Amino acid sequence: MNNKKPHDPLYPKGFEKTRQLRENLPKPKPKDDELTLLKKFNHKLGIYLNPSDTNITENEKKRKIGIIITILILLTLIISSYYFLIYEPTQKELSLEKTAKLNELHELYSGALTTSPNAMILENKIENGKSIAELEMINIIGPATKDWKSYHQKSIKTNIDKYNRTMAVYSNESKNVIMSQNEAIELVNENDAHILSKIQFEKPNTVSVPILISRLQAGAGLVNVGSVVDIYTNLNNTEEEIDLNKTSPDISGCTVLSIMRYEENGEIDSEYSKSNTIVSGNNTNPHENTKKFSSNVLEMIKGSIMKGYSEKETLQMLKDYGVKLSNYERQINLGDLDAQYMLLIETPQDKVSYMINNMDNIILTIPTTNAPDWMINEINSTYQYEENYY
Repeated sequence: MNNKKPHDPLYPKGFEKTRQLRENLPKPKPKDDELTLLKKFNHKLGIYLNPSDTNITENEKKRKIGIIITILILLTLIISSYYFLIYEPTQKELSLEKTAKLNELHELYSGALTTSPNAMILENKIENGKSIAELEMINIIGPATKDWKSYHQKSIKTNIDKYNRTMAVYSNESKNVIMSQNEAIELVNENDAHILSKIQFEKPNTVSVPILISRLQAGAGLVNVGSVVDIYTNLNNTEEEIDLNKTSPDISGCTVLSIMRYEENGEIDSEYSKSNTIVSGNNTNPHENTKKFSSNVLEMIKGSIMKGYSEKETLQMLKDYGVKLSNYERQINLGDLDAQYMLLIETPQDKVSYMINNMDNIILTIPTTNAPDWMINEINSTYQYEENYY
């Protein structure tokens, strides 16, 4: 059977045989100088990457492998030294500095200013800090002080009572201080964020508490109506209860509204006697000058009220009798140490139970910042004497 394909009139005769002959002819090899630069580079690169495909000796192979291993070891040592000696300590120190800065930020921007826009900005700056020098340049106390002053000045105006007072509540000392609006503003203006971040101003919620205490507890009897006192509590019944680190009062800024002594302190029975004897020969002439005074202060007041005598003159005469009496006792260093006092003290409402339950142990003290005139004079005279003496 004839399998020969029919001849294509469009395909020239003998073309297929010519093509096959061309393919079987040997092709000439290119010369070295005909290689392009790129081919030369690929050739040399192939020697290092595929040494088995090139004509190199075994010693050359070992030498190249040794060089590669040595370079890798040196690079590893350099990188490791940089990491452990420079990079890691620097990053650790940077992390500690960031933590310290964040702690300072959260301490100063606390409470009402926790979500302050400035707090967010400062926190982002700290988190994005690239070096310790950059972190040290971030100022927190400045903007925090400015923000707290602005906040407190607004808070004071919205937290004053009808007597134009406000109450400063110290979060870190658990004490309340009642003060005028001007004193509160002065307090804010004179302090920075370290103090201002621990204060909140509230509207005073106070009550008057009557307490019966001894002269020792009542500031030696020298407190006056209107005196601002701090209250400490003497509860050191056992050594375990003694807190040597406690320096702040239990209640601060209390106002003394009234003072009463026992009625016996108003009973007066005094006698002044001066005698003189003149002897002339057998004649003796004794002479004695005696003055007596007996009264009852409370009964005098009762009599004046009942129109027995001038109420106006009596009240004027007995004005501040108890305070004057205590003051004179101080000056002559002689007084009734067993005197008892009934005081009416203005105190925050949440301290009432504390005052009543600890009545026998409380001590009223007079801060020198609110000292009466006699105390100021005594302090001034003491230090002036020391200056003149030296």
